[in-house]
Amino acid sequence: MIGLNKEEVKLYPHSADWAEEYEKEKVILQKILGDDIIEIHHVGSTSIPGLMAKPIIDIAVGVKDEQTQIKLIPILASYGYDMKDSIKEKGEVLARKGPPELRTHYIHIEIINTPKWEEHILFKDYLIKHPEYVQKYQNLKQKLAQECNLNRKLYTSQKDEFIKDVLKKAKEERA
Repeated sequence: MIGLNKEEVKLYPHSADWAEEYEKEKVILQKILGDDIIEIHHVGSTSIPGLMAKPIIDIAVGVKDEQTQIKLIPILASYGYDMKDSIKEKGEVLARKGPPELRTHYIHIEIINTPKWEEHILFKDYLIKHPEYVQKYQNLKQKLAQECNLNRKLYTSQKDEFIKDVLKKAKEERA
């Protein structure tokens, strides 16, 4: 099962279906975007085995520059993705699949090798390599899901400190 109301915070046990859904969407994106994609990765909680998550598939699509990010907005919009230009704010273009009451995918169009891009990959890789942090993250997410059930923005912001801590550890380990 994938999809969740954009306002709701509801966690589900990890499912192998999430990797399959990523692979399906990857094929679609490669067909639509072609050579504009340099790299594509399944990121976010659904990409981490054993971690409970909101059943929304996060995908990082790496492109070469901001002009390509902008170029892809009307292309993805023509295929029904709900587009949000967050280049100035977050360094990405966000393509959301599914209506607001049942979002299924978040496609993060990012410039490859920027801090934003690397953090997506580093966070995922660190958690996969360190299962004790998967458990800590899951405990935090479950606690916040109960406290912030219908406030997704609060839920997301309350995870920031943990995510920054993991990224710091990941960067130190990489160095």
